[in-house]
Amino acid sequence: MRFFLCCQLLILFSPFAFAQKTLVVEKISALRKYYYRVGDPIKLRISDNDTLLKGKIWNLRDSVIAVSELRPFDVSLKDIRSVYKQYAFPKKLGKTLMIGSAAIFGIIVVNHLLNNEAVFTPDLFIISGSLMGAGLISLSLSQKKCRIGNTWKLKVLDIQVY
Repeated sequence: MRFFLCCQLLILFSPFAFAQKTLVVEKISALRKYYYRVGDPIKLRISDNDTLLKGKIWNLRDSVIAVSELRPFDVSLKDIRSVYKQYAFPKKLGKTLMIGSAAIFGIIVVNHLLNNEAVFTPDLFIISGSLMGAGLISLSLSQKKCRIGNTWKLKVLDIQVY
C-alpha cells in the first residue's frame, strides 16, 4: 500500500520537478503579466544600435535569452529596452480587411468595365478606401509596446506557469 501511494505521489508531482524556465514581462502597478516559454514567438528592441529582433525563443537562462530567426542570438536581459506583445485577433482582422479591400476594388473595377462606365468613381474609393483604412488601424493596434524600466519589469522564473 505504501509503495502504491508513493508511486502515485511521484507521478502526481513529477511535472513540478522538471519545471521549465519562463520569461515574464510584468507591469508593476497593475496585475498584467505576459508569459513566454521556449518556442514562443517574441519581438524585442535591444539597446545596441536600437536593433529590433524578432523570432522564437531558443533558450532561457538566468540573465540571457537566445532568440533565433535563422540562428540563435544571445541577448542579455539588461540590454532589452522593450518587448512587443502581439495580439492575434486584430492582426487577423486587419489582414482580412486589407484583402477584402483589394477584392472589392477589383470587383467594382471589373463591373464598371463590363458596363462601359467610368472606371474610377467616388464610390470605388470610398468603399475600398474605408476598408483599407479600417484594416490599417486594426494592424496598428495588433501589438503593444512594453517599455522595460520603471513600469514594466522583465524576469526569468524557474517554475512552470500555465
